[in-house]
This record gives sequence, C-alpha cells and structure tokens, in this order.
Amino acid sequence: MYLKLLGATSLLAVAFSAPAHAQEAQADAASGDGIAEIVVTAQRKSESLQKAGIAIDAVSGDNLLQRGITNAVDITKTVPALSVPSNGGANASVFIRGVGNVTNNSYNDPAVTLSYDGVVLGRAGGVFGAAFYDLERVEVLKGPQGILYGRNATGGAINIIPARPVIGRDSMGFNLSYGNYNAISADTHVNLSVSENSALRLGAAYAVRDGFNRDGTDDAKRGSLRAQYLFEPTSDLSLRIGADYTHVGGKGVGGNYVGSYAPDGAGGYVFVPSGLNNSEGFNTPASNAFRTQNIGAPAFGFLSPMNAEQKQDSTYWGVNAELNWTTGIGKLTVIPSYRRSKDDTLFYGPAFNTAHTKEKVSQKSLEARLSGNVGMIDYVVGGFYLNEKIRANTEYNQEFVLPISNYVQKTDSYAGFGQLTANVSDRFRLIGGARYTHDKKAMNGGINNFITFCGGLPPANLTPPASFGAGCATPGNVPYYPNFLNTTDTINWLKSNGWISPASSDQAGYQVFPLLNGVGTILKTDNPVVDSRTYSRVTWKASAEFDVSPQNLLYATVESGYRAGGLQLTESKTSYKPEFITAYTIGSKNRFFNNHVQLNLEGFIWKYRDQQITYFTVDTSGTLINSSENAGKSTIKGFDADLVVNPMRGTTLTAKVQYLDTKYNDLHLFTAAPRDNIGCPFTFTGGTAGGAPVKDFNCSGNPLLFSPKWTVNLGAEQVVPMGNGLELVGNIDTAWRDSQWGAFEYLDFEHIPAYWTSDASLTIRDAEGGWALTGFVRNIEDKRRNLAPQSSPIGLAVGHYSAPRTYGLRFSGNF
Repeated sequence: MYLKLLGATSLLAVAFSAPAHAQEAQADAASGDGIAEIVVTAQRKSESLQKAGIAIDAVSGDNLLQRGITNAVDITKTVPALSVPSNGGANASVFIRGVGNVTNNSYNDPAVTLSYDGVVLGRAGGVFGAAFYDLERVEVLKGPQGILYGRNATGGAINIIPARPVIGRDSMGFNLSYGNYNAISADTHVNLSVSENSALRLGAAYAVRDGFNRDGTDDAKRGSLRAQYLFEPTSDLSLRIGADYTHVGGKGVGGNYVGSYAPDGAGGYVFVPSGLNNSEGFNTPASNAFRTQNIGAPAFGFLSPMNAEQKQDSTYWGVNAELNWTTGIGKLTVIPSYRRSKDDTLFYGPAFNTAHTKEKVSQKSLEARLSGNVGMIDYVVGGFYLNEKIRANTEYNQEFVLPISNYVQKTDSYAGFGQLTANVSDRFRLIGGARYTHDKKAMNGGINNFITFCGGLPPANLTPPASFGAGCATPGNVPYYPNFLNTTDTINWLKSNGWISPASSDQAGYQVFPLLNGVGTILKTDNPVVDSRTYSRVTWKASAEFDVSPQNLLYATVESGYRAGGLQLTESKTSYKPEFITAYTIGSKNRFFNNHVQLNLEGFIWKYRDQQITYFTVDTSGTLINSSENAGKSTIKGFDADLVVNPMRGTTLTAKVQYLDTKYNDLHLFTAAPRDNIGCPFTFTGGTAGGAPVKDFNCSGNPLLFSPKWTVNLGAEQVVPMGNGLELVGNIDTAWRDSQWGAFEYLDFEHIPAYWTSDASLTIRDAEGGWALTGFVRNIEDKRRNLAPQSSPIGLAVGHYSAPRTYGLRFSGNF
C-alpha cells in the first residue's frame, strides 16, 4: 500500500514536471510579472523555495500582514499540515500531521521544534506568545529534522525569521488597527543606516483585546521590542547582533464546560450536557453553578466555585548573534545565544480549580557551521551545543487533591552533523547526511500530593453511594484546598482551620492526617525524583534531486528523526524513552506557463516507533498522575498538493490540499477507576491501583490526534488599479478541516467535527507601497469551534474554542 502511494505520487510528479516549453509558448494570454519568488534558508543556504527539494511551506512577511496573521497560532491558515491547540497555561502545543504533544509541563521537549532568528528554542511559549511583526518570513518544515537543525524534531520545525537590517537605507513603517472586542494593535519598525558598512533596525509591537468569553478569558495583552545591529566591514565578513523582549499578560486562554460524566451503575459513564454557551468561560455564576452540581473524587464532596481569577504574567527575552565569514575553505557561520523566561500564571486546568505555575527557564546555545564546495561536492558540517535549566514550582488544584511540585531540570545536548551534496551532473544531485546527538537530562525535585479520602485510606475508603451516608458530600464536612505552592503552608492552613490535629507538623515522607470530624482522612505523599539519564542517537538522510527542466524539480528522500526521552514528576513512572521516526518522501516542484502557474506535489509515509504521549492515569496507589509514556507504533501517510495560479496581472488564486491517513498500530492506555473513562475496549491486567483493578484500554487502530483526513485551504487576491496612483485589493481565504480527534480518551465530545472558516479583507493603498487602509473580517461564519477538547479526570468535559467573528480597520505606512 505504501509503495502504491509513493508510486502514484511519483507518476503525477513526472507528468506535471514534463518540460513545459510548449505550454509556455501557448501562454501569450498571460501577462504581468508572474508568481513572486520566496527565498528560504531551511537548508542552511539561501535558495528559492522552488529549488529546495524538501517538504516546506513558507510565507513572506508581506503575505502575513495582508492575510491578518498576527501570531503563530494563525499560521494554520496558510499551512494545512499544522495544528496549534490551546489548552491553557503558558506552554504551547504544536502538531504537524498528527505529530506533536499536548502538555503543560515544561520538562517535555516539543516534537515540533521552533526557531527564532536562527536560534532553536527549547520551549515554544515565547514565540507563540509574541506578536508577529516586521518579519522577513516564516518557514514550516514538515517531517523529521535530524541533520541540519539545532535539536532533533520528529514532527517538523517552524522557523520565524525577522526582517534584517539593510545597509544604506533609512526607512520606517507602522501598522495600526482597531476592531471589535476593543482590539487595538500597533507595531512599528525603523531601519537606520549608521555608516557605510553598518545598519540598525528597531521594532516594537503592542496588542490588547477584551476576552471572547464572559469571564474575560481568551483575551490579549502583549508587548514586544526588538533590536538588531549589522556590521559588514568587508564583503567576506559580517556580524549581526540581536536582542528581543516580550511580555504577555491579561487573563490568557480560557475554556468552557461541555458537560459531565456520571457513573451509569454498570461500570461505565453517561454524558450529561452542561447547556452552557460556548463563550461562557469557566468562572461565571452560570459556570460555577454547573460546576458545584458535580462531585469530585476521592472525597466525593461537591466541587466548589473557582477560587481565584485567571491571569498570565510571562516574560521572555534573549540576545543572539550571527557571524558569517567567507574563508578559503568555505563560509563559517557561528550563532551564539542566551535566552531567559519567567512565568507566573494562574489558569483553570482541565476542569480542576485554579492551577498556579511559577517558572524560570534559562537557555544557552552555540551553533557553528562550515559550508562550501570541493569539486562536485557541496558540504555543510557543524556542531551544536545547548544548555537549558528549568526551575519550577507548580500546583494543580483538584479540590480534594492538591499536587505540589518543585523541581530543577537541567539539559545538556551536544551534536555533530554533516551533509554532502554530490552534483553528479548539472541536473542530478545526490545528498547524504548524518548527525550524532547526545542528550543528558538531570532532575532534582519532587511532588507532594495532599489527598482527601472519604472514610479511611484505601482500601477502607468510601465511594458513592456509601460516601453520601458518611456525610462526605455534606457542605463543610471536607476541606477544599487553597492554591498553596508548598507543603508547610498547606498543613498550617489545615491546622488553623480545625481540619487536622493542631500538633501536626510538616515532615519528610508520607504522612496521614485524620480529619478531626471523623468524616475522612488526608494522605500526604512524598515522591522525590533525583535522577539523570543520557540518550544518544545517529540520525541520517539520503536524498536525490533531478531538474527535469529549469522550472521543474523532482526529489525523493528517506530520513530518520529522534526525540530524546526524559524524566518526569510522577510517583511510579519517573522516566520515558526516546521516540523515533523514519520518513519517506517523494515530491515535485513546478512552474508552468511562463511563471504563472505553480504546482508542488508531495507524497509521504512516516513510520513512528515509541511515540511519546501524555495522558491522565493513576499510579499503583491510585493517585492521579499526568504521565508521559511511549506508545507502540504508528503510521502516517498521505499527500500534499499546493497550487498557485496567476492568470492575469493582479489576480492570484491559491489552493492547498492535504490528505492524511494516520493510525496507531499499537496504543495501550492503562488506568483504573474512578479515572477510567476511555472510549476504547479494555481487558483487566490483574493488577490493582488504589484497590481498583487496572484496565488495559486497547486504542490501537485509532487515528493520531489532530490529523484530519482532508484539509483544504483556498484563497483569491485581486488587485484593481484605480488611477491617481491608487490600488484596490480584495482578499478572500477559506479553509476546510475534516473531522479529527483532539484527545487520547477518544470520547464522543473529543471528536472535532469538520468545519469551514473564512476570512476576507478589502484594501485601498498607494500603488508605490507608501500607505494602505484595510477593512477585514475573520471567521465570517461566526462559529466558535472546540479545537482543544479535554476530558478532566474529575469527571467534567471541557472545551477550548476558536475565536468568534472579528472585524476591524488597519492603517499601514512605509516611508
């Protein structure tokens, strides 16, 4: 089947790549300059997008602005393969063709690597929180990046490249916009020619917007600054130094209660809709009224209203440099960088009460490359080093369970890499590359859980209906934990409020505190994690490229990828293994009709092994944990078609289509009641967790998350000359996403239905580019989609929704 797929794509590629001279001769009806070139550096050299024999999408900065793409999440409007679900908190989740990870834990490495200005980022939050302004372009590489990129990525890479200083030019530009929800955004940049061989570029951006939800969440409040200095003393030597700063505030990502799951009396669960509007938010009187009708384990008391206002307070900054020196043996590129981030965020986790994360991350990296050619061989060789340190203190308040973690994680990653291109002829090239990566991770910290049981400790604990008779659901009979970040404050609060003995004290190890009213028992767990692990891997690439004509390229590639394993703060599963992927790709890039038609095709098969997944389960004591584990095997296959047509001057039509067929060949989830609401068949393992039998849920055969079978992006732009140096520009874009799954439990509400989303804009502008006034509308359908469903382990179903219809005016100027 796989060979048939690649073979069919190969035949199409050959057919479309046949020499197009006859077609071009018939294209005298076409006029204008044709389709503009986009220059990319995805292969560590400047080349046309159409000459790069890799699976890549690229969007220029001007195109981003015209289409209203002002943040990284909106890149999905131009890249069908990309999904960016927002589940709350400061960390970002990114998926390419079903490969990614959903987590709020910073100790999980991303499967899709992000780079800013040539610097690989260990954490994605800073880039995805920052505004998109004054950019040269954005590149999205699809598939494993195991050779030339700073850290291995199994799913792909996103490169965000700011506009660089230009020597000999003094210029400035700005964008101002206002829209509904009191949305105000502004950005500006200035390019100054400091001397005949140096230039300075400064940029700034600020955006604020009311929340889409009734509790004020899904809002925006962010500010960014950027500075770059370029010095070119000779034609062979250049040095560019950059610095950037971003602060993200406001309330942050919100969500809504979709419903709840109640035991059906036969070992299963029945879904009860919440009846709430999808813009209600978690913290309104209506939402809290719904919340307090539900019972939470293991105390089995009624849940309480949200106990704090959500807020985000995240700061990201960094400095970096790029030295380029052309020598007698090749071009030497050196990129040192240092980055820091600080986060102090309160957010509503998956229907928990208020989660609080306090985190500091520092990152140092250095990359050096030498590129050149010897005879028929082009080469790139280099080395990479990254050091990352994370200090974190977090709690995820689950009403009757309060997990408190405090840890330091250190990562050191070393790599050496090389890629050779043999120019066998003027039209045929063979490419081979390899990379050796060595990762060392160390964690020093621990997690404590305060767990309130109805009755005694397991197996003497009580569950419904016996818990009702014991008074556990009676208001005031069991404590609701505040949002403490340490065990001492928690125990002192329990003492001062009369819940436990006043003689109680905070001690190392497990502790048991009977409630003084005799209704229940509190268990304090103590699970330190002091460990280190090393992981090493050689990844490789083999590729062939053939120029059918100057405008038609055929390529075929097989390459491998690797993502290091890691350590985690869970009671019984403190580590997980690396994951591996092998990707087979065949593609074609073509221009026809005198540069007025562009058609790019790609067929792919990805074979995944030991994929890292994160889901809620229980440890052997029955304690809830959010565990990263390794699935067995999965397969991803499909094709991608990208068409651009410029039929006449001023008219551009675009169509991007992706077909995906994904499947977990081997996926088993293990858990026990009452955390066992998973929509897959199960068998009993024979083990127990907290006295309940452990179930093995066999989810094999299900699709990967965020992998819609069909994705279609369509667009049209028409430029109409109006005389007197003015132009009228109309843009309309629409995207269709097939149905897809959004969470590993595979429950009905986690199945995201197919949907359309459309945007439009109308611009009047100076034909020379001096100014522009744009009216825009986003999400014309005005439908909010649950694009990040979550099944809470306390029995509630929640959703995180896309933006409603937004509209406004934007005024731009360039001088």
